[in-house]
Amino acid sequence: MADEQSDRTADLVEEVRRFAAVVGEKAQEIGGRLREQNPEVYGHLAAAGGELLAAYRAAVSGHERTWSAPGPADVEPIDLDGASDNS
Repeated sequence: MADEQSDRTADLVEEVRRFAAVVGEKAQEIGGRLREQNPEVYGHLAAAGGELLAAYRAAVSGHERTWSAPGPADVEPIDLDGASDNS
């Protein structure tokens, strides 16, 4: 059963890789045509893409700091020496 699951996962990963490669090729083809036919539009889209990427990085970075920050410790001091306050 675990081998079947592993095989299906490997097949899915390979299919996603092929899909991403095809999408990447098409994007380059479309981008190349757009750059030649409408360089001003291409420049604006490239700048917008860069801004979206910067916003994504900022959001992820902020969440990573939140996730990795140590939380408040729920601790109670314990006197291990056995000294009492009733001296």
